[in-house]
Amino acid sequence: MLTRNHGRWVTVLARNCHELEKMDLEECILVTDNTLVQLSIHCPRLQALSLSHCELITDDGIRALSSSTCGQERLTVVELDNCPLITDVTLEHLKSCHRLERIELYDCQQVTRAGIKRIRAHLPEIKVHAYFAPVTPPPSVHGGGQRLCRCCIIL
Repeated sequence: MLTRNHGRWVTVLARNCHELEKMDLEECILVTDNTLVQLSIHCPRLQALSLSHCELITDDGIRALSSSTCGQERLTVVELDNCPLITDVTLEHLKSCHRLERIELYDCQQVTRAGIKRIRAHLPEIKVHAYFAPVTPPPSVHGGGQRLCRCCIIL
């Protein structure tokens, strides 16, 4: 795995490793949509890509990836856990990835159940791994406990 300080190296790697099939960029905080554009241009054999905790990528970067040769002909796994800028639009883009077998979407706050249903309707064999935190009742319901996040209450 590349460390988070090597964002520029990903572009160099993409431009020189045209046979690349798998890439794990988890927690590479300098990965941007431009990185995905470079991968989509230079890595037509890419099959699996982990972008978990890459907080700068957006739906536009996924659009570039999904409309590329690797996206439409090879990509089988995309991991997008904890990517806060990803929305249901990303799932619309990924519909064109006909070989896609699995998407990881844990803690993607802007992805909805409806978006997941739409991609599953289009790609019925796909496995979508997502987590939706339960809605926390107002503090008054649980005796005024302190809320740390929308799924946790300290009593």
